[in-house]
Amino acid sequence: MGSNIDDELKKLDEKIADAEENLGESEAREAHLAQLLFYITIGDQLGTKWMLYSILIEIGFFYMDFDLISKSIDKAKDLFEEGGDGERKNRLKVYEGLYCMPTRNFKKAASLFLYSISTFTTYELFPYDTFIFYTVLSSIVSLDRVSLKQKVVDAPEILTVIGKISCLSEFLNSLCIVNTSHFSQHLLA
Repeated sequence: MGSNIDDELKKLDEKIADAEENLGESEAREAHLAQLLFYITIGDQLGTKWMLYSILIEIGFFYMDFDLISKSIDKAKDLFEEGGDGERKNRLKVYEGLYCMPTRNFKKAASLFLYSISTFTTYELFPYDTFIFYTVLSSIVSLDRVSLKQKVVDAPEILTVIGKISCLSEFLNSLCIVNTSHFSQHLLA
């Protein structure tokens, strides 16, 4: 079995080298993805498989490959049905929330972000300030004003950061207190 794995890894390495030398960027990317998928199939530990799926998700974000992101998130969710720690599950929620934003599922993005707000550790994607920015924006679009006030405006995690983000506090507060002229002014800024 070990020699079969070694043979397959050697073939994949050769495929990557050939793609990088003789073919284009997309072929090289596909060769690297094939190698990652092979590592996932031979991985025997939950942590190793999670790490490889998270790399696939990050590659998907880099190339804006929503099909790859979606499939990788679904496979990671299946993996966590077998077990998994809370930190990795929370990281997956942030990945999925970020995936929901460009696919215009703001309600789900807001829900996932709000769930992860106190346990955020996904610094490889973006800093905490950016996470709060995405959380507030997706919440503004999807939550009613009462829920927005309870879950966002009064949330201590958001209050500690929102002042650092230009105009976001004024934008959010003008929406909640229905100051339409102030809201419109920040919307256009």
